[in-house]
Amino acid sequence: MRVLFIYTENDPWALGMRSVVAVVKRAGHHTRILLMGSDKESYPPIVLEEMKKLAQEAEVICVSCFSRGSDKAKQVVEHLRSLGKITVWGGVHATLNPQDCANYVDLVCVGEGEEFILDLIGRLETGNDLLTIENGAFCHEGKVVINPLRPLMGDLDQLPLVDFSFEDECHLKGDDFIRVSDFSDVTEPIMFSGSRGCSYNCTYCSNAKLKQLFAGKGRYVRRMSVPKYIEHLKTLRNSFPKSKYYYLIDEDFFAQPLEELRAFAEVYRQEIGLPFEVLGSPVRITEEKVGVLVKAGLWRVRMGIESGSERVKREVYKRYMTNEVVMRATRAINKYPQVVPYYFIIISNPYEETEDLLETVQFIASLPNPFYLQCFNLIFFPGTALYDRAVHDGLILGTEDSGYQLDYRGGLHYEGHDWKRKNLYLNGLLFLMEGKSTPSRLGLLPRLLVRVFLYQRVIRFNERFPSLIKMAIAAKSLTLLLRKHGARWLTRIIGDPRTIYNLKAYLRRKEKPTPMTVPSAMSSQVRITIRE
Repeated sequence: MRVLFIYTENDPWALGMRSVVAVVKRAGHHTRILLMGSDKESYPPIVLEEMKKLAQEAEVICVSCFSRGSDKAKQVVEHLRSLGKITVWGGVHATLNPQDCANYVDLVCVGEGEEFILDLIGRLETGNDLLTIENGAFCHEGKVVINPLRPLMGDLDQLPLVDFSFEDECHLKGDDFIRVSDFSDVTEPIMFSGSRGCSYNCTYCSNAKLKQLFAGKGRYVRRMSVPKYIEHLKTLRNSFPKSKYYYLIDEDFFAQPLEELRAFAEVYRQEIGLPFEVLGSPVRITEEKVGVLVKAGLWRVRMGIESGSERVKREVYKRYMTNEVVMRATRAINKYPQVVPYYFIIISNPYEETEDLLETVQFIASLPNPFYLQCFNLIFFPGTALYDRAVHDGLILGTEDSGYQLDYRGGLHYEGHDWKRKNLYLNGLLFLMEGKSTPSRLGLLPRLLVRVFLYQRVIRFNERFPSLIKMAIAAKSLTLLLRKHGARWLTRIIGDPRTIYNLKAYLRRKEKPTPMTVPSAMSSQVRITIRE
């Protein structure tokens, strides 16, 4: 059977979808991948027509996305309806919001898609009823029916490697589709996750609702064994020979017991040896665990702080991690100067009061230097617990003003959403603090002036006359954009991602041989011309 997979997010890795593709291919079926990432709000007609031609031979069409790509996904399936193919909508948005998707497709996949898609293909081949399939949802007589859910996959070691074979894959570039034969020229970090699920229940995240949805269906948090994890990393390395390091995006890499981390570090150091970065929770980060991973090549830790207000963390985010716990984790990381600490906070949250934001600024200023700060623009993602609360409290009317279409990593975007203008001045200050923190500065803010910026009269003046902070926010956004492109350029030239954060240390390392150099390979991208 021929199955077409379409992804409407700006993410060429598409790891969740590629896992489903790999399972379908292992079962002997043909797959085609269309990655339709675009900065435009919608696809122009010429793109939709070219997509339709590429979908002609498919017997099943599967669309996947997060909330941000859901409007484009609707465009896609609406345009393909005339082909008369079986259509399926999967991914996190579809799982949390089947009512939003069921009117557009034949079936919605609620939850993990690997076993669902094989069941669906089997039923199509044998002529069995599609509407009783587990994990399926569909629209019947104006109502959305959600079938019983199958158990979660228990053994991740049984999954094939996420598919990067490029046997039949096209990427949208501008208004054309480009056939991609490999990623051999990609210098971005190799992204991989060998686990599923998160043990926490943060209200802004999908995991809290997903846990409720799959209660009683098996362990929610699952991990691959160390040998299988390493096997996947080695295989991916062959597909991305120019990549300089790994970004291991497991929800909380430090959740693994110390002995497992030691086993991973030993094999990783011997068989791979490239630098890597991980995500970690303050609760699980210890000096001993960091030390073990440093020996294997750990160079950056990304950790969520989210807020310096104990009230907000406890009452709004349901994130029961005190500032004392966070501080202990930052000190553990800073014991190793070769590791770059990278901390997250959430800004533009209407549930925060002035005092909450003041506590956050003061807490960030108290963290041990040096570190980097990244601000995440709050979005009420449809289907999350915080979205439900915002609707209940009347902060938003629903999906249309939830901010779902925004890039939560793209800066402080407040235009078009009244609820984002609350405490704009203090949120703007936090945004200006994004970047490197040293003894003399917090991002763009000189430490000596931070106290002045927090005087009550200064706060009141800037909230009343927001023009200055708006100009500062716009300037900061431009600075981040330039820095992003400059960092990519520098990494490509020098070949070591750590240079972006510590050029002096890099120059010292250049005095000794380093195993970072990777043989070059030719890219093989071929332009597809399918216009008539």
